Amino acid sequence: METKLWSALIGLSKTVDSNPKTENTDTIIINCLQHLRNHTVTQDLIDLVHKEKDKISPSCKTCTHPCGNTSDYDMFLINDKKKELMNQILLLNDMDYIYRGLCYLGFDIDDSYIDELIKECKDK
Repeated sequence: METKLWSALIGLSKTVDSNPKTENTDTIIINCLQHLRNHTVTQDLIDLVHKEKDKISPSCKTCTHPCGNTSDYDMFLINDKKKELMNQILLLNDMDYIYRGLCYLGFDIDDSYIDELIKECKDK
């Protein structure tokens, strides 16, 4: 269940990367991270993230040719460096770094960029 929530959060963060978030988006993400820290994830949380994503970008849900930019992330692509970043995200309070971290999880980027972000987060 936790893996599905991470996947949905990555999709939501990528949605917000290209669309304006709602007044509820930050609260939903913070709440989900708290549940991930406490290992109390439920399907309702995952559904809430999906509903928020649909509010932000409603056309993506019905798109006949989805680009994948806002899709839930394939967690089989998470490597050890990204797992380290996931652990760091759970410690963050700064929303800019949380969004950036979640987006980095969903991007196909060199591990050196993830290392830089982890260092920045630890310095915060």
